[in-house]
Amino acid sequence: MRTATVDESDLTARARIVASALDRFAAHGYEAATMRDIAAHAGVSTALVTHHFGTKQALREECDARVVRFIAEKQDAAGTPADVLGEVLGTFGPYLARMLGDGGAASDGLFERLLEVARAMIADGSASGWLRPSRDPDAQAAALVLLGVAPFFMLDRLTAWAGGDAEAALRRIAVPLAELYTHGLTTDDRLLAAAGLAAEEEAR
Repeated sequence: MRTATVDESDLTARARIVASALDRFAAHGYEAATMRDIAAHAGVSTALVTHHFGTKQALREECDARVVRFIAEKQDAAGTPADVLGEVLGTFGPYLARMLGDGGAASDGLFERLLEVARAMIADGSASGWLRPSRDPDAQAAALVLLGVAPFFMLDRLTAWAGGDAEAALRRIAVPLAELYTHGLTTDDRLLAAAGLAAEEEAR
């Protein structure tokens, strides 16, 4: 039987491995990231990574589970759906962008969980009056997820645009996005007309 001290060290190593995997998968994608690179980034041996997780797929599943647990914890903390979505994207944005872009069943599961949070945010906002309801609330939820993850899809380009500072890029892009959410973009109905929805808007 191992001592408590060894167990605590073991858990610390496991946590470092998961954190490293989140970083490496976000940086390189699932296929390109290697167990060796993940181990080196975590400061442990490849054998220890294998001991804890067995395979890279199992490690990916643990990373996805970490995101899902984070969402559940934030929801249980009675934060508003908008706060939950913001914290999830703020904490795991690069990882989610890469994993959602990779596709597959795991990506589908992550996307559906984000949609659940966005749907709850829309329902909460519509009920309380702080959010304008859409003709298609489910598509509105998908659009919110898309807009939330999009800056991380283009983080390299945005970082170059902001002079090499990724955090500054995200802070700057957050301002016009917040303006778009709050005030809208156009001052007339030309976009609705282009989408064939202006007449429907007038009939309301």
